[in-house]
Amino acid sequence: MVQDKMADTGWLWAGRYLAVIVLSLILAAVLGQMSLFEKTALAGRLTASHIVQFLGYGAALVTFWMLGLRATIVLQQQGGKWAVLQHLILPMDSLIVAALAYSVLLLLLRPFLGATAASIFNWTFIVVILACAGWLVMAVLNQSAPLTALLTGKEDRAK
Repeated sequence: MVQDKMADTGWLWAGRYLAVIVLSLILAAVLGQMSLFEKTALAGRLTASHIVQFLGYGAALVTFWMLGLRATIVLQQQGGKWAVLQHLILPMDSLIVAALAYSVLLLLLRPFLGATAASIFNWTFIVVILACAGWLVMAVLNQSAPLTALLTGKEDRAK
């Protein structure tokens, strides 16, 4: 218990999130390629392979987003020169998750999507990805002075 609290004071906690992400990706890939999962179908064209890949890759995406959320909170609490990144992590994290979630959700939904539903699904993700990209651009714009100071090592004298 005491050792766990000590590990949480730094950035060691991030290793646990990364381990879950890597393990989820490996298990989804390995189990999804097993012939048992590929041969076993549910609802016609949806196979157990698709379901296990969806669950594994989806778990990795959720864990990745939670990692970004926790990193944002830690940077906010710690302060210091890297605290400026707290405003950029969630928009960037959300953009990555939204872009990857498209393919992950297709694993489960592809057998059920007709032409119209597929078009709606695609446009929904286009809008979501563009919204996340806009959020990231605005976050960079709002943090441009502190980011420049951080990256160049010079303080903004116009304050």
